[in-house]
Amino acid sequence: MENFILIFENISSVNRAIIIVSGITFFWIIEGIVPFKFLNYKKWIHSIPNFLLTVTTIIVNFLFAFLLIFASDWTFENSFGIIHLINSNYLIINVIIGILVLDLIGAYLPHLVQHKVKLLWYIHIVHHTDHKVDTTTANRHHPLESIVRFVFTFIGIFISGAPIGLVLLYQSISVLASQFNHANIQISDKLDKIIKLYHCIP
Repeated sequence: MENFILIFENISSVNRAIIIVSGITFFWIIEGIVPFKFLNYKKWIHSIPNFLLTVTTIIVNFLFAFLLIFASDWTFENSFGIIHLINSNYLIINVIIGILVLDLIGAYLPHLVQHKVKLLWYIHIVHHTDHKVDTTTANRHHPLESIVRFVFTFIGIFISGAPIGLVLLYQSISVLASQFNHANIQISDKLDKIIKLYHCIP
């Protein structure tokens, strides 16, 4: 597990982009094989604005990545955050805590706030105006929403005390999970019941 975290600690921007592209490609193919519903649309044409908005999300995260590194380094140097407070000797415990806190504050909370605060809803509505939801919808975010989500993630790092390798691991898991959540794929009832115990399903 430690070596796995180290891989993400040193992961390049190119490899992070490859993870995003690989996820979209994989779920895109599955959508074509076992779609949940047959959408009457030209998939490539529909995906163009979603891909462009995905690129803006990548750019925002790239431009402000140094802040994530700063926050993570600061929590380590000052032993700040839940991970340092619990101070577990088991890496897996720290990983679970870090991912749960980052997901709560960096993903769930901004999503909730954007549905509750009218001004932020006007920004978030860009995501909900896609009437042909598929895996490309996952990163269909207004650039300002990408900034809002980044701010919450920044705060989440301080609260969790997560090291940068864990932060980047979480972000990779999160983007793949979101692509899966939005994917237009059919899942068996048995698998559906298992997955929805711990994860959102398409």
